[in-house]
Amino acid sequence: MRVLLTSFGLLFLISAGASFAAENQVNAQSPSVLPPPKSDGRLGLTSLVPSDPRAEIARLFDALAKASDSNESASIERQIRTLWQSQGGATEALYLSWSTAAAEQQDYPRALDFLDQAIVLNPASAEAYFRRSTVHYLMGDSSLAFGDIETALKLEPRDFAAMWALAAMLIDLEQHERALEVLRRLQGIDPHFTGLDAAIESVVNGAHGRDI
Repeated sequence: MRVLLTSFGLLFLISAGASFAAENQVNAQSPSVLPPPKSDGRLGLTSLVPSDPRAEIARLFDALAKASDSNESASIERQIRTLWQSQGGATEALYLSWSTAAAEQQDYPRALDFLDQAIVLNPASAEAYFRRSTVHYLMGDSSLAFGDIETALKLEPRDFAAMWALAAMLIDLEQHERALEVLRRLQGIDPHFTGLDAAIESVVNGAHGRDI
């Protein structure tokens, strides 16, 4: 049962950055071709960003809790992440997209370098901490991965993607009780998150013979 949830988690860790980065609509060419620009604005999405993003995000989270199925949930998730990322500057968005490209090529040290720069640029970027956590995890450094994912969730406690990743890490380390707590918290925020029901069932049904 542990393998089931960990597979869900790892699949998300590998794919999340690429899918979310694509929504930023920024040029993700290699920085060896395109030097980092000065941080001088948003992402060219001014017309798409509401005048009060926080209020819109709150409205979307309310809709997320009431979503009827995983398709509706996924659509709302994309809108929330787009709003989160639109609040960062153009330079941060480029660092994030470059880190995704590097990670897809399994060039993890380079991905970490870009994420480090994104965090120096914006220490309040939950997205950068979340992505750096996944890279640390894929490199086998659980300690640094946990540190970054916890920071990401302190900065944005409602981050459904970070909660999913944290649960996967906990399952991988056989910390099933903590993982179930995280999954239940995720369920309260995003009840139709893709794979969530199967993950909870996997943990609960695999509880026989262990203390959970």
